[in-house]
Amino acid sequence: MSTPLRFDIEAGAETLAADRIDTGNGASCLLLHGAGTSHRARWLALRQALAAQGVGSVAIDFSGHGESSARTPNSLAKRLREAQAALAHLDGTAPRAVIGISMSGEIAVRLAADPRNHIGRLLTLVGAAYDPAAFELPFGPAFTAVLRTPGSWRASLAFDLITGFRGRLTLVRGAGDAVIPPGIADTLAERAGLAERVEVIDLPDTGHLLGEAWQNQPGFANRLSAIALRAVGA
Repeated sequence: MSTPLRFDIEAGAETLAADRIDTGNGASCLLLHGAGTSHRARWLALRQALAAQGVGSVAIDFSGHGESSARTPNSLAKRLREAQAALAHLDGTAPRAVIGISMSGEIAVRLAADPRNHIGRLLTLVGAAYDPAAFELPFGPAFTAVLRTPGSWRASLAFDLITGFRGRLTLVRGAGDAVIPPGIADTLAERAGLAERVEVIDLPDTGHLLGEAWQNQPGFANRLSAIALRAVGA
């Protein structure tokens, strides 16, 4: 089992807790956790499964989560800047990859769609998309009001940005997910016309909380690990 190497990343006013799993070939994959009480350690088992197959990774706690600082108000735009700062700690010796979970789905798309980031593998797990009106808003009542507007996700810039992505795109949905509309993955897949490969995968008997399924659903950990390896492996 691979042992993560802990370090800090300075991102604006925040100090982000991070760690790196190096397989000997470097670390080519960035994992971005979701919202709520999530943090990087929650996905350590998935990263260790990838490391066992030669895929090293970096993960961060976004500000306000886990071991990171919480000095300024959070927003999606701030999370994008923090994820961009974390990219500097990936190696460029293999096809670089990003995994975006839940709220980080659009953040991962935005990173991968920028050719300057040299990302060739993009995996979203129950990934969200957001109305641009919500992106700069601090998390709070105004942000929530935009999210609760029916169909607001359809205006997301992710659907325009993905049109230029030329790598592998893998979109994983929970078949019983009551949080993330299934149309997000469908629209990304439809718009990714230049991608090397596009795959939409529905996980049966699975809701939005993949971490719970990992712990409680027989065979789920092995299946998700295999999907992730196929999505982000060289």
